[in-house]
Amino acid sequence: MRNVFQFDGIVFWVNQDIIHCKLDSQFFTKYNSETTVALLKDTIPSLSHGSYLPLLINVENLERPCALKLFNIISNSSDIKKLVLSRIFVVNSFGLKIILTLNNLIVKQAVPNKIFRNYNSAITFCKNDYLSFNRVTNHNFS
Repeated sequence: MRNVFQFDGIVFWVNQDIIHCKLDSQFFTKYNSETTVALLKDTIPSLSHGSYLPLLINVENLERPCALKLFNIISNSSDIKKLVLSRIFVVNSFGLKIILTLNNLIVKQAVPNKIFRNYNSAITFCKNDYLSFNRVTNHNFS
């Protein structure tokens, strides 16, 4: 792990070319939508050093309303979309996964969020996404 940033109720770190983010419910007592976006906008470039990395957000420890709030904040922020390769959420229930997946269908984003119930599956997706992106961007055309 490199570059660990910790604030009130949120921890960011980079491991295996993935920006990890883990929150607890304390976070939402101190940060609203605007300050959450500002925090992410300031933290992500420091962690990624100018590279496009997947952002893996673990909301397994959050209650459903807090997880939905964070999902909507990150999903609707064009500033955050510009900073990361993809946005992956790890959830704790099948019901929450369905709700977030439906939200993806309704909002219709160019690069939709990915939602997983299994942390290891999310890590595998992030690694493959990063490798695929770099294979295309590092390809030399003749």
